[in-house]
Amino acid sequence: MSGLGVTPRVTFSPSEQRALEKLAHLDRKNRHAGADVREETYRITEGLPRLRDWLEQSDRLVEELPGAKRLRRRRRRGILRHLDGSLKGMPFFEPLLCATAFSPEPRIGYLKDELEAIVLPGRREGATWLPAKDEITFDEARAIAMIKAGTLYRLTSQGRVPGMIRRGFGPNSESHTAELRFSSRDYVQWRVVLRVVIRAA
Repeated sequence: MSGLGVTPRVTFSPSEQRALEKLAHLDRKNRHAGADVREETYRITEGLPRLRDWLEQSDRLVEELPGAKRLRRRRRRGILRHLDGSLKGMPFFEPLLCATAFSPEPRIGYLKDELEAIVLPGRREGATWLPAKDEITFDEARAIAMIKAGTLYRLTSQGRVPGMIRRGFGPNSESHTAELRFSSRDYVQWRVVLRVVIRAA
């Protein structure tokens, strides 16, 4: 199935393969928060019951899997998702990775509340993978560690996360995390992160 960037566990018919190519293209064109492409994807899968069932199960996960209420609103609908395993609920078609001089080894990170995959610019120093930037945001930090926003919020509130960088909060800040960043080098040495980074190596 050239061009999908995935290795499916089942064999698809030629018509299903063509539909999957279209679904992958549509997914990657509509990566903005809260995108709803159900009308297009259900049209593409018309007459293809296996893919239609997969889509319906994917959208049920969007509604059923727990997450922070304000972040659940950012979940996309009408896209294929992993139905089980450690990536349950995450998009089946990952964003494309493109190595650059700034980020010679980008990786995929996962936002568990939004059920979303994002690209994390990175590089390798010896055997260690590091974010390409010296500082990472709260969202990037939780994507690297694959933990929910509420969990990281609680740990930072307790001062249990290394490399925290706090800056002044403006009157329009949504929460204490709005200006909270982390030193990339210190953060990836945190045992919670090391477990994920080593597994992805």
